[in-house]
Amino acid sequence: MSGAPRNVTALLVRLQQERHSGTVSVSGAPGGTIHLRNGLISAIETPGTPSVESALLKSGRIDDEGWAAALAAARGMDGLGAALVGQGLVGETELEVLCTATMYEGAFAMALTRPDGWEVGGPTQTVLAGHPAQPQSVAEETARRLAFVTGRWGAPGELARTRLRPSATAERAAGRLAPRHTALLAIANGRRTPRDLAFFLGRGLFAVMVDLIRMDDLELVQWEGDRRPAGRPSTAPRVPGAGAGDGPSAAPPPAGSLPRRVPGPRPQWAAGVKPGVAPPSPGGATAPERSGPQELH
Repeated sequence: MSGAPRNVTALLVRLQQERHSGTVSVSGAPGGTIHLRNGLISAIETPGTPSVESALLKSGRIDDEGWAAALAAARGMDGLGAALVGQGLVGETELEVLCTATMYEGAFAMALTRPDGWEVGGPTQTVLAGHPAQPQSVAEETARRLAFVTGRWGAPGELARTRLRPSATAERAAGRLAPRHTALLAIANGRRTPRDLAFFLGRGLFAVMVDLIRMDDLELVQWEGDRRPAGRPSTAPRVPGAGAGDGPSAAPPPAGSLPRRVPGPRPQWAAGVKPGVAPPSPGGATAPERSGPQELH
């Protein structure tokens, strides 16, 4: 196969055909590292969303000493996950759910901006998903997520960097909100962006965005400069309650925290992945038309 790949997705498809094991280091903001085993995506790490390590530490599931002990006990380049499980720091199923969710969160975060370039390298140590994904499946799910945020709020990249704080409505609604919404409002101080909130809580960026979109519908948040997409009507009651749309099923499981299994149909991109491993697509969003971002650039 000749010619340089036109974008990261095309590169990954080529490396899949070659059954490459190694990394693709993507430069830019945020950039990141895509880990491949036999051509399939096994992990994605990026400064744009918490990693498996950050999620485990921020959630309190393990501490710094436990993580260091697992690193010391890991055998080989791919043994870190087994060391975490073997030392009883996290369950095997828990870790698999978190690894897979973090992989898709990483792809979403990296797709918010175009990369400056990329470089193919050898394998490096990280926690790998036990059920790796095909590059095209990750690209398709990323497109669905981008389309969801665009349709419900506006440009995903702008949302990721817009600061917010609780509104007066949030103060009046105290005690009647979902716990994950309360946790976000508690740390939204007008200086933090959705990305900041995600890292503070150890949750995935997309999962946090989905919650913030719902909270914006409920008029629970106020954006920097009174930012609110013009002409977008509210799709929820002005005063939040305990209705069906305000519970945990209103959004996918928090990908940066330890997710729990949610019943329901599996999304198309989860074909070949064990049930309960990966988070569902939000709100049944479909892939955008070709005019928008379609791939991992």
